[in-house]
Amino acid sequence: METIIYENESAMSMVFENLHDATVRVVVSKSRSGEDSQVPAAAPEKEDEVMKREHQTSGVKLYGLVAVSFGLLCILQVTLNIFLHLALFADTEARFKNLTEEREELERKMNISDSQYHSLTEERDELKKRLKNFESQYNSLTEESDKLKRRLKNGWLYFSGSLYYISSNEKTWQESRKDCLQKDADLIIINNKEEQNFMREFKKYLWIGLTDIETEGKWKWVDGTPLTRSFWGSKEPNGKTLENCGQIKHPDSENNWNDERCSNPHYWICEEKFSL
Repeated sequence: METIIYENESAMSMVFENLHDATVRVVVSKSRSGEDSQVPAAAPEKEDEVMKREHQTSGVKLYGLVAVSFGLLCILQVTLNIFLHLALFADTEARFKNLTEEREELERKMNISDSQYHSLTEERDELKKRLKNFESQYNSLTEESDKLKRRLKNGWLYFSGSLYYISSNEKTWQESRKDCLQKDADLIIINNKEEQNFMREFKKYLWIGLTDIETEGKWKWVDGTPLTRSFWGSKEPNGKTLENCGQIKHPDSENNWNDERCSNPHYWICEEKFSL
């Protein structure tokens, strides 16, 4: 009995399954015939196959939508990257331009500063040079002033740019000149009438710095310059070969020079050029 029941139940199950499949095909056929009455009815299919196809179709559409979305995201990402690169490039270019302008401005200021520095350096060096010259002149004037004081204290006289020393004793022409040289001076050189008249005031026979000892008849001053302006006395020089040195002989007369033997002793007068 149990065996029979199982067989009947199995048969009934098969009947119900066939009935269910037939019902599904009828419902699907009606549904499709309702959508388009012109299309012939599809061949009967099983419900699971229809659902499987519909699921596959939905999956394909979803995959397509995902792919399109991903493509759009990629395009958006590329666009964003390009925009960011362009913005970064523009900012970098602006900063580079600003830095370039600042560098050029600094270079210009540095060039101006260098020029001003060189100018100030030259002015400073020029001032140092001038100061050094002033110091040298000051020291020179101080030395000359001290020397003048000593000269005047020791009996020297000043006249028209020179200092003069009148000896208090008599010596030969050579000894007289040696004494002048030891005093950083030399026997007087008379260049003009004013100086000649100044010599006459001393009322003495005086050796002067005039000689023709090197060449007879060619009178020269002790500094080597030839005689151009003379104040010889009457018939002087007289041409005597032993009279090779000049002297002032007659103070009362303007033309009072005389050629004399150099070995004779006389007073002498030294001269040192000295400008106040």
